[in-house]
Amino acid sequence: MEKPTPNRSWGMVQRILLSGAPPFVTATSWVVANGQTGKVFFGKEERESREIASLTKIMTLLVAIKLIKRFNIDPFTSIVPISEYAASMTGTSALLESGDKLLLNDLLHGMMLPSGNDAALAISEYFGEVLKATVLPPIDLDPKQQKEYINRLSPRKLFIKEMNRLTQELGMQETVFANPHGLMNFNNHSSAQDVAKLVSAAMKEPYFCQIVNCKRHVCKALDEKQNEKSFSWKNTNKLLWKGFYGIKTGITPTAGPCLATSIEREGISLIVVVLNCKTLNQRWIEVRKLSKWAFSRLKKVNVLEEREKVLQMIVHVCCAALGESSLIY
Repeated sequence: MEKPTPNRSWGMVQRILLSGAPPFVTATSWVVANGQTGKVFFGKEERESREIASLTKIMTLLVAIKLIKRFNIDPFTSIVPISEYAASMTGTSALLESGDKLLLNDLLHGMMLPSGNDAALAISEYFGEVLKATVLPPIDLDPKQQKEYINRLSPRKLFIKEMNRLTQELGMQETVFANPHGLMNFNNHSSAQDVAKLVSAAMKEPYFCQIVNCKRHVCKALDEKQNEKSFSWKNTNKLLWKGFYGIKTGITPTAGPCLATSIEREGISLIVVVLNCKTLNQRWIEVRKLSKWAFSRLKKVNVLEEREKVLQMIVHVCCAALGESSLIY
C-alpha cells in the first residue's frame, strides 16, 4: 500500500472538515459560498433550477449598473418616467403611480428596498430604450421598414435579453430570466449555486453594495401634474440589522420564501442563499444557522492551514540546513 504523504493527509483532513453534516433547514435548496469567488463550500440541491422570486432583482440591478457605466449615465441627475404598465404591477410595490418622475438612483432603491415590482419594470423600460437606440435594423430593409422595425422592438425584452447575456457571461448554467422582477413565471428560474455566482459578481460593484446595504431611503419625486411627492422605503431584509450585508429577499407562491445575503467574520466572507423555506421567518433563522455552522467549519480549516504553513516552513528550513530534499511538501 502506498504510504500517504503529508499533502494527501492534509487533503483528507480538509475533506473531513468540509463534509460534516449541516444543520437541518427547511429550505428546498441552499448554498454557502465563498464571498469573493462564489465557489460553493456547502450546499443542498444547489444546482436544482427553480423560481427565485424577487432575487431576480439582483440581476436587474447589476445589469442597470453595468449599463450606467457603459453609457455614462448619471443616476443622480437622470429622470425616469413611470409608465401606466409599470405602475400596474402587482405584488410588492414601491407605490409608484403612472406619470410619476423619479431620479434613477431613487428608482433603483425603490426596486431593492421595498422590492418594488413597479420600480423593476420601470427600470427595464428605461434601460431598454437606451439599448434600443443602439440597435441596427437589417440592411435589406428600406428606410421606412427600418424605422418600423425599430419601433416594434420592446424595450423591456431588450433589457431581459441583456440580463440573459450577462447570465451566460457569469456561467450561470441553470438560469434563464423572463422578467425583471421575479413575479411567477415558470420560464424565470435559477439555482442556489447560480444566485451565489451572481451575488459574488454583483458585490464587486460599490454602487450595488451601497444600495443593497441601505436600510431606509427617503426621496422626492414629481407626479403627473408636476406636484412634488415623497417616498420612504424600508429594506425588507431584516438581517441588515443583524450584521449581514444585503442582498435581497423574495417570495411568490411558486418560489416560496427566499433570501440571498452575505456576511464577513474574522477574514472569512460568505454568501448564503436559501430557496423555498417553509415560512417567511425561517429565512432569517436558517441563514443565521447555516452561516454560524459554516464559519465554525471553515475556521477549523483556516487554523489547520496556518499550522500547515508553519510546519512546511520549518521542514524546508531544516531540510535546507541538512542539504536534503523536501519534495513531499
